[in-house]
Amino acid sequence: MKETVLEIKNISVIIKERYLVKNVYLSLFEGEAVALVGQDKSGKTSLIKAITHSLPISEGEVFVCGRNITDNNAMANIAIALDPPVFFKFQTVYNNISYLTKFIGNVSKNDILEALKLVGLENRKKTLVLFLTYTEKKLLSLAIAFLTKPKILLLDEPFKSLSNDMINNIKSHIRELQKCGTAVIISSTNIDNVRDICSRFVFMEDRQVKQILDNKDCDEFLGEKEWAFVQVKYPHFIGKTLIDTFGLRVKLLGNKVLFDANSELLAKIVKYLSVNKIAIFKAGFLNNQAENVMANLTPYFKEEEE
Repeated sequence: MKETVLEIKNISVIIKERYLVKNVYLSLFEGEAVALVGQDKSGKTSLIKAITHSLPISEGEVFVCGRNITDNNAMANIAIALDPPVFFKFQTVYNNISYLTKFIGNVSKNDILEALKLVGLENRKKTLVLFLTYTEKKLLSLAIAFLTKPKILLLDEPFKSLSNDMINNIKSHIRELQKCGTAVIISSTNIDNVRDICSRFVFMEDRQVKQILDNKDCDEFLGEKEWAFVQVKYPHFIGKTLIDTFGLRVKLLGNKVLFDANSELLAKIVKYLSVNKIAIFKAGFLNNQAENVMANLTPYFKEEEE
């Protein structure tokens, strides 16, 4: 039986009377990869920060390898790569990775050079971080996280802006770490990027866990329905408008109003809203697997739910 390396017990993070994370339970097992899936500001990054105690936990507890995260020794088991990454921008790539791993112990110059080679930054080791692109900073943060060979690896949007070749390279190394027992949490707005590497998917919305699914469950929730949407400032109001004017059943997903319609009906709805001077940020059909799963998990909107 695999060891439980992370236990999140009903944690909430409340800052200025606003929930950043709300009532989250989750366990992570040795060698397992789990994805946090959701739109921007759904709570994914805040949950990762709470796990490392870089955001104060208002309610609940987090245990890492049996130790409460408030125990300084617990953090020695965790490596993290946040998005966007933060470094000493007036220091070189090599010096940054050297400084940020100096407390780990047994990290040699050769280890650092191999880590940079792994992510394709071996020729940038003498470059100031100030002059790196966003993508290169992402790769540097991954090199540092991989170098520590942790019990738990927390990766915040690790594949954003990377080429397909580099994504495959990073995934290959994650799998190697898993074979050595490292458990991984990967946040992503797009489930397509993580389905081949993760065994469970934690769908987040409004700062809390909406559902936890495995790959088979995801297939079932994807379904064949093609959801049309309009993205607007006031989704509750527009939802009521579409119900009253067009007789549609609608769902609310963030600031998107979802409904079952073909291209012709969608065009009529967009024209109606435009004529009535209602601003539309975007309209179309959902083509993101994560959004399609969330759409099928979301109940239909009722007018009294405002």
